[in-house]
Amino acid sequence: MNDVPSLFSPGILVVDDDPILLTLLRTILERQGFQVWTSASGAEAVATYRQHQHDIELVLLDVCMPEMDGPATLTELRRLDPGVRACFMSGHTGHYSVDDLFSRGALRFYEKPFQIQPLAESLWKLAVEPVRQSA
Repeated sequence: MNDVPSLFSPGILVVDDDPILLTLLRTILERQGFQVWTSASGAEAVATYRQHQHDIELVLLDVCMPEMDGPATLTELRRLDPGVRACFMSGHTGHYSVDDLFSRGALRFYEKPFQIQPLAESLWKLAVEPVRQSA
């Protein structure tokens, strides 16, 4: 799938309150060459990111989660690392519009249900592309 040497495993943190989806995404993304961390809540995601942020190239966040939703989680992650790179996924965005999610700095929005292979390929491209520096 990818042109990157197999020695490189981009890190991704997947955050969703659905344990079945977390397990599925972990399995698929690991098979695609990612190093995967999963979190079932926003608070857990912040703790995981704090511990592994230097190994995580990308965060994939569910929009609607109990207690701390995806956008609030991204706000907390930005306090730890203003340069955190994140995407959102959701079957329904609640009171957020997709434009609102992009205005919060999302690189991509993936609508559930999504096809796993195109999702994995898109995430790989995002994870390995160099971070753009402003001029």
